[in-house]
Amino acid sequence: MQPFVVIGGVAAGMSAASKARRLRPDWPIIVYEQGSHVSYGACGLPYYLSGVIPDYRKMIIRDPEYFLKKMQIQVHVRHRVLAIDTENKKVLVKNLDTGETFCQRYETLLYAAGASPVLPPVPGVALPGVFPLRTLEDGLALHSRLQDPVVRRIVVIGGGYVGLEVIENLRLLGKEVQLIELEERLLLHFAPDFSAIIRDELEKNQVEMHFGESLAALRGNGHLQTVVTEKGEYPCDLAVLAVGVRPNSDLAKAAGIALGYKNAVAVDRRMRTNMPDILAAGDCAETYHRLWRKNVYLPLGTTANRQGRLAGENACGGQAEFTGVLGTSVAKIFSLAAAKTGFTEQEAAQAGLAAASSIVETIDHAIYYPGARRLHLKLVYCPRSAVLLGGQIVGSEGVAHRIDVLATAIAARMTLQELGEVDMSYAPPYKGVWEAVVVAANVAQSAWEKAKG
Repeated sequence: MQPFVVIGGVAAGMSAASKARRLRPDWPIIVYEQGSHVSYGACGLPYYLSGVIPDYRKMIIRDPEYFLKKMQIQVHVRHRVLAIDTENKKVLVKNLDTGETFCQRYETLLYAAGASPVLPPVPGVALPGVFPLRTLEDGLALHSRLQDPVVRRIVVIGGGYVGLEVIENLRLLGKEVQLIELEERLLLHFAPDFSAIIRDELEKNQVEMHFGESLAALRGNGHLQTVVTEKGEYPCDLAVLAVGVRPNSDLAKAAGIALGYKNAVAVDRRMRTNMPDILAAGDCAETYHRLWRKNVYLPLGTTANRQGRLAGENACGGQAEFTGVLGTSVAKIFSLAAAKTGFTEQEAAQAGLAAASSIVETIDHAIYYPGARRLHLKLVYCPRSAVLLGGQIVGSEGVAHRIDVLATAIAARMTLQELGEVDMSYAPPYKGVWEAVVVAANVAQSAWEKAKG
């Protein structure tokens, strides 16, 4: 019996291996991971930098010994797959510690090689003092450097979720932080008013921001000393690159596995590639979007785990289909949380859909209970049917739970009226008698009815 071989041992890979073990207790399962760790929570890395998470080992959910002893899954860290022979159903593997190479046959292969940080094509990107933050190894290296008291001034390049989370934790360390952002405002997928609220939060926390600036070079004499844009030069002791990720698909392409959107591995809704007995999942692969009704590239941990679990089931003969994603996400930005799900008006237009929207400002719990704070909600909906298409929330409390309510409503194709009639909980410390989501739905419903005449 040939084994189920998994390339990549983080979210998608280990979810697939674990699901396959539950369904086929006697099937040999082998995982090859080129890093030193498997099954860890990379989303916790910004909080490890500041010591909010004091021990990186707390982010490691399971280690190779656990998988071997408890689940009889062979996990080999520091092993890189160099080539995939689809005709003879084998992979060429290199042990990065010994330099040894060997071939491993497979019955079914899962390609879950993840993604790598985008490195801007500018001079000096490889200088010491320039750090990406993608893997646990990246986090350990950056954390170690931040302990040096001479590291005071830091430039963060990129103002997406990861960049903003890193900024918060650098400020917790007392570092001087400057943000370089190519766009003219933060988080373009949020309403301009919401972006302004987040910008105000960064200003309140003494973050210096530079918008509309393109990275030109990283300069230094043996070590980074200056970040250069086309508009200015910013002396610093360290820089963090947070400009996005790209799928690790080169190995798949070399093997004849088809690539799709943004060079991610092309998959169907059963996570199958164009090659027999080869599946793909996680940040290296496309994912089906419920609203776009086609594959997109959304490298999120939640998506990777869901895809991996489904791939593991289908590797065992299952025929399950991936139901899709909405791009639901949330980030902590100092005292605020920012969350989004579904379409913006612009995305709806790109998909050929008409869209309208409504914004409300309310409070996150009963006004007479101490500590009530402002909550900003935006709903995007179809102007013909009033079916909910998207939502955005910025506030201090309950943001993550409320965006999940909106994601559920979009998945169920609920109308504004139906959302406004949901029987939601109420207790003064947590919510007002009129829950904020219901208030937003009712305001949008009134706007829709007025527009309908």
